[in-house]
Amino acid sequence: MAGKDKMNKSPHVLLFPYPSSQGHINPFIQFGKRLLSKGVKTTLITTIYTLNSTLSHNNTTSIQIKAISDGFDEGGYASAESAESYLKTFKETGSKSLADLIKNLQSEGNTIDAIIYDSLIIWALDVAKDFGIDGGSFLTQACCVNSLYYHVHKGLISLPMGATISVPGLPLLERWETPSFVHNYEPNGGWSQTVFGQFDNIDQARWVFTNSFYELEEEVSLLHFFFNKFLFLPKLIYTEYGAQVLYFMKK
Repeated sequence: MAGKDKMNKSPHVLLFPYPSSQGHINPFIQFGKRLLSKGVKTTLITTIYTLNSTLSHNNTTSIQIKAISDGFDEGGYASAESAESYLKTFKETGSKSLADLIKNLQSEGNTIDAIIYDSLIIWALDVAKDFGIDGGSFLTQACCVNSLYYHVHKGLISLPMGATISVPGLPLLERWETPSFVHNYEPNGGWSQTVFGQFDNIDQARWVFTNSFYELEEEVSLLHFFFNKFLFLPKLIYTEYGAQVLYFMKK
């Protein structure tokens, strides 16, 4: 009987965007609306500061919102001494706070079937795995940007870069045409490490999502990995294929 009740219960997904950037939050909200339209219970996770300063006034959807601490509840990112300080504290405090939230939700009888986290918050996957919950990485930027960052991550693009960069699926790019993290690279910058490090454990994710349209980025769609606006796969596998492009395939 209990098994039957579980089968009839709507799946429950936690969405965890990077909290201090509206450009990361908005794609998650739109994704959450799509999930809700399919009957999926959706809970958006943000920080206490972001909830109190932004989302409490601007949320016009029926998506439930829960808050965790990033260690800067009063002032958010702007109150941190540096990017490195914020990211370190966010990981340490956020990991524990997210785990506590999951425990509280479960103690209230809520099942959690998946956690879809911003690709910049790679530690969220570790928390999900600790609870035996499937995790999915959500890349909020365009495929071409993701491809450039991945090539840097794999050492296929050396930084500081030269006058131009050649990446499969893209035209020859001049320095100024690349993202600032590429053309204005700071070796010890906390944000640079975070942006390029978002692929550190992505091969362990159950799904990978992206915010893109295949028709707009067909040439750099990573061999048809991206389909329509959002896609999830049973498993993601990295392979160096041909001219060092990314090859993704179902398990």
